[in-house]
Amino acid sequence: MSFGIDYAEKHDGLALKQLERFLDDIRVQPEWRSEADRACAYYDSNQITPEMRRVLESRGQPILIHNLMAPAIDGVLGLEARTRADWVVRPDDDDSVEVAEGINEKLNEAARMTRSDKACADAFAGQVKCGLDWVEVSRSSDPFAYPYRCKRVHRNEIFWDWHAESDLSNARWLVRRRWVDRDQAELAFPGHKDLIRFACQGWDGFDTEYQLMQREDLLGAYSDYTATDMFLQDWWDSDRERALIYEVYYRHYVQRPVMFSGDGHVLEVDPQNRMHQAILASGKVQVRNMAFPKMRLAYFIGPHRLVDVPSPHPHSNFPYVPFWGFREDSTSVPYGLGRRMMPAQDEVNVRRQKLTFLLNKVMVIKDEDALAGNLSDEEMLDEFYRADGVVNLNPNRSNNDKNAFRIEQETHVAAQQFSIMQEAQQIIQETAGVYSAFLGQESGAKSGVAIDSLVEQGSTTLAELTDNYRFARQQVGEMLMAHVIHDLSQRQDYPVARNVGTPDKTKIIVLNGSEGTGQPRTNLVTKAKLQVVLGDITSTPSYRAQVSQRMMELASSLPPDMQMVMLDLIVESTDLPKRDEIVKRIREVTGRGLDPEEMTPEQREALEAQQQLQQLQQDLGMEEAKQKVNKLAGEARKLHAQASAEEGKLKLGPAELRQLDASTEKLIAEMKSVIADVALKRSQFKFQQLGDTQKTG
Repeated sequence: MSFGIDYAEKHDGLALKQLERFLDDIRVQPEWRSEADRACAYYDSNQITPEMRRVLESRGQPILIHNLMAPAIDGVLGLEARTRADWVVRPDDDDSVEVAEGINEKLNEAARMTRSDKACADAFAGQVKCGLDWVEVSRSSDPFAYPYRCKRVHRNEIFWDWHAESDLSNARWLVRRRWVDRDQAELAFPGHKDLIRFACQGWDGFDTEYQLMQREDLLGAYSDYTATDMFLQDWWDSDRERALIYEVYYRHYVQRPVMFSGDGHVLEVDPQNRMHQAILASGKVQVRNMAFPKMRLAYFIGPHRLVDVPSPHPHSNFPYVPFWGFREDSTSVPYGLGRRMMPAQDEVNVRRQKLTFLLNKVMVIKDEDALAGNLSDEEMLDEFYRADGVVNLNPNRSNNDKNAFRIEQETHVAAQQFSIMQEAQQIIQETAGVYSAFLGQESGAKSGVAIDSLVEQGSTTLAELTDNYRFARQQVGEMLMAHVIHDLSQRQDYPVARNVGTPDKTKIIVLNGSEGTGQPRTNLVTKAKLQVVLGDITSTPSYRAQVSQRMMELASSLPPDMQMVMLDLIVESTDLPKRDEIVKRIREVTGRGLDPEEMTPEQREALEAQQQLQQLQQDLGMEEAKQKVNKLAGEARKLHAQASAEEGKLKLGPAELRQLDASTEKLIAEMKSVIADVALKRSQFKFQQLGDTQKTG
């Protein structure tokens, strides 16, 4: 079947002129990185510039920094730590349930081994402070390390298509710049050692080596060097002998035939694939020529292109996930909470410096002959600042007025400065939407409900930040799952164990398995419909402690027999050491939550004996209740016969009749209560027998 199109991948790669256009685009983008660096510097208490430091020293003012931004930002970062949730792989249909369970196990393993929580937490810190940070999800280049890696990448290393959307789904390019030592670059690109050597020495001596002139790759690289506008010092550090590597991911659009299956799968047609040929010949799929982007990767050292290949990642996105804070509406410039806090932080520092200066400032008003002896003004001030200072006045001074020698301090101005400084301290938290109760500090709220309301209000004002973080974290999970699925698809009959190290039974799920010769494979990971979401239940120790406390409170309000039912669940929710072993022993003793297939013969005998004992107790209880009913019925009949006999002999009065009726009614009520108790015990026993039957079945 022909579609009138050449299937061969024809792409000349990213030309130097295109890279230069990307770099020109970067130069005209809005300047936001200096402000981001400043916001992070404020968090690190580097809040006074060298120019301001020189001015303060010239004035004699103290250099004081009262960092209030860091505690407020730390409180927001603690919100991420308290509400952190694990990734959960959910199936979109019933056929993908087991595949989702197996991939979920491998994804959680990859998350632990790559320390993705740490990478996302570090990126969240940059998101909060300055508005943007990145996480890289890729394969590890170290053959002895875990196959995948999740690393936080500094914001100043990555540049992107500014006209793209926030998720970069329509971005045409992304550039990462990294300084790499020369020996490391030669090992990373072994086929370009000569090019790297000539490029790093500015192509000195290239014209004199005639044998190298015959190599087209070096001739082309030398031509690029002479034609480019890049300066050598911009991408080569001669002191350290390291080069600036441009890692460029870019999308180029192609038009290819695409087949659409009835179950929703979409696949690019590969004419060399026999399976695709068979599917096309069956006529069960629709084929259409579609335009779509393909991701490619190119490496440049300065103006020299070293590599240009299709993206090595199993997904169609950039391997870098942006963690956005806030973005300006008109310019899309990212910014974080640091921008809102810096003006108030500057005011706090200035007010504190002035306040300290005013409290130490002393103004002396005197005549020239006011002091006794030859005491100079400097010596007089030194005496004033001493705790036991003494200054003698000249008794023969020309002006004997008591106001001729006086000391003044600007105490009223200092009080005003202190009041304004306190307002600025409050503004720092208000502008960030972080309240004192949210940070664990004292507030005006006294009741627990009011404090919880303030904490919840602080979480609400940070909803935009947390929502962006959850979206970015989910993207990280999706990329990591794409790598896991790609590797699993290369394996057949791959077993995945679930519930390892837990009291539950270990379950083996076989992915890409075959039931027999000629039988279709089961649990194919490539055909499963899956999605990665963040779990609804957080996995932090503080949250587990809260859950355990609530379960204990709930159990304390239940009857004793129901408390035993919840005992294993309460222990499982705690962080006790060896809690899995404790839960297992509790279930062995109570017989609840055990799988009969996992029981040893001794455990089976103990369970059967316990069930027989419970049945015997039920039988004895019902027999006792039956005897009590018969006794009450006999007393009722005797009382009725006595009343009938006496009715002919005596004429009972109204009081006696009411007493007789009351006694009869009491006996009838007791009989009804006993009958209801017997019926309840019978239903409980039958329900327990039904549950045991289902469990053993």
